[in-house]
Amino acid sequence: MPDFSCLPRPVLMRIQLRPENSIVRPHRHPWTQFLYCSKGVMSVTTEIGSYVMTPDMGLWIPPNVEHSVQMVQPILQESLYLDGAVGARLAGRGGVVSMTGLVRELIHEAGTFPVEYDEAGAPGRLITVLLDQLALLPVRDVLLPFPHDARLQVICRQLIDDPGCERSLDEWAERAAASSRTLSRLFESETGMGFRAWRQRLRLQRAMMLLGEGAPVSRVAVDVGYTSASAFIVAFKRFFGFSPGTIGLGA
Repeated sequence: MPDFSCLPRPVLMRIQLRPENSIVRPHRHPWTQFLYCSKGVMSVTTEIGSYVMTPDMGLWIPPNVEHSVQMVQPILQESLYLDGAVGARLAGRGGVVSMTGLVRELIHEAGTFPVEYDEAGAPGRLITVLLDQLALLPVRDVLLPFPHDARLQVICRQLIDDPGCERSLDEWAERAAASSRTLSRLFESETGMGFRAWRQRLRLQRAMMLLGEGAPVSRVAVDVGYTSASAFIVAFKRFFGFSPGTIGLGA
């Protein structure tokens, strides 16, 4: 972002073509951000967890929340930066929403406005409609939450490095010098899901990134720990809402 002391307008639009295998390092800003990629796949990591974004998703990032972005293929990143209470209210605690065709078109049109657009004219009215439509987007539960407990963090970091790992919770408990019951309880209380559900979500996130790199579905299924491509396809479609074979074809 340019080094603004304050945004020149309550809503600022920014469109960037990000190259393959690029990274936006951890940073934060005093404004709410609505992040969307109209092309490609990207991974966004925040203080509370990680998301894998496709063009059917938008992400609210509240003010002053540290975040980083990773691209495995060229993407067209479109961001709205919102100042003040309106942005904070829309973002809430942050999270992913499902995009609509109307919101996509409004964002695209807003991207043609100059930085200091006419707030009292047609651009300002379009921005008002855009904000109204953003408030209506349904929330999607795709966050991979990060735990705070040090023992769980060790387990999660190792699984992030090797999502295909089949080690059971009992085996992890031995390594952590804790009971599997304790680890199971901690997973539920700190991430809102059980160990198996957390690992599956991690695997599906990693699968999306591998597919974005152009890897074939059959190889991705094995790499992330599925015993068959058919089981992987079913789980992927249930979570993301579309088949893994459509990645790279505009999904």
